[in-house]
Amino acid sequence: MNTEYYKLYNIDYYGEYKKYISFLSDINEDSFNLYEMLPDHSLDRFKDHILDNENNLKSLDSHLKYLELFENHTFLFNNLVEAEIDLLIYKAFLEIEKNPSILSNIKSFKPKNKKTNKIVYERCGNVTGRLVVKKGPKILTIPSRYRSILKSSYDKGNIYSIDFSSLEPRITAKLSGNNTNNDIYEEVLNLLSFNADRSIIKKAVISSIYGANYSSLEGLSIERSKEIFNKINEYFDFDKILELSKNVDDTGIRRNFYGRPLWNLSEMRENVLINNYIQSSAVDVSLTYFTELVRSNCDFKPLFVLHDALIIDLSDENYIQFKEIVEKGYNDSKLGYFPLKLEKFNI
Repeated sequence: MNTEYYKLYNIDYYGEYKKYISFLSDINEDSFNLYEMLPDHSLDRFKDHILDNENNLKSLDSHLKYLELFENHTFLFNNLVEAEIDLLIYKAFLEIEKNPSILSNIKSFKPKNKKTNKIVYERCGNVTGRLVVKKGPKILTIPSRYRSILKSSYDKGNIYSIDFSSLEPRITAKLSGNNTNNDIYEEVLNLLSFNADRSIIKKAVISSIYGANYSSLEGLSIERSKEIFNKINEYFDFDKILELSKNVDDTGIRRNFYGRPLWNLSEMRENVLINNYIQSSAVDVSLTYFTELVRSNCDFKPLFVLHDALIIDLSDENYIQFKEIVEKGYNDSKLGYFPLKLEKFNI
């Protein structure tokens, strides 16, 4: 029984057995065998209740089969390995950093036998399924300048990131019916009547996806800023995505493109609904590809998932072959092609 499955459907799984044994409320849920601790007179009732929950869950998921995808991603998380730490750099960072919050992040990488503890993620901690570190190295929040704390476990190797290129804007384009394999920001730029810096277009696209409204962009007049946002709205069919994001199925659940439940029925803000839908769908795209990569016969060590990037330890011997594999990109069975890149992570 995977309790995170129940969280997907808002069932307070652990709250159920606390009805039977009140003192369990202060015990770490991962530190004991539930069936060994339940008294005989409660065990049968509890098993019946869990069976009912499981049957309800199967009913809710009978058409979209999201649990199959969720369970498939579990393979990825189970196969992440401990990262090796450069002890001298780790100690130096502890000495020079004075900010308590950042210092806490650094200390989460404290090595044991030269390696970190294995990272454990909370996969259902927010609406979109974006990961939160539950235990272990705080890879999601440590500043990039401290990434050199990581070192390769190979005599000749490096730490790399496998990154999707413009994942959320690309998903937005695909959902809008604009199934391009090109540089999205350049395509928007080509729609304008004037030349603009690509970085400005990127900022405006991301702002639009997150629902922010800008009267002007840095260095541009209001008229040119409005033209950029108008062209972005032409390029992306946000009305179509809004309809997708507002849809409630016959079980009373909002879901992302892949069927993941989105517990935002009380949410009325259109920009939030759109972003929930896009971001959660992006989570599923990235985790599905990373899972497939870990299941493959490629020789590398997966260390961390960092949003839409997988951080790996790779030997120099396997670098060229692996780079070719990554740069072929990912063909999703539902949304098509997504480009990827392999870059050094800890520089």
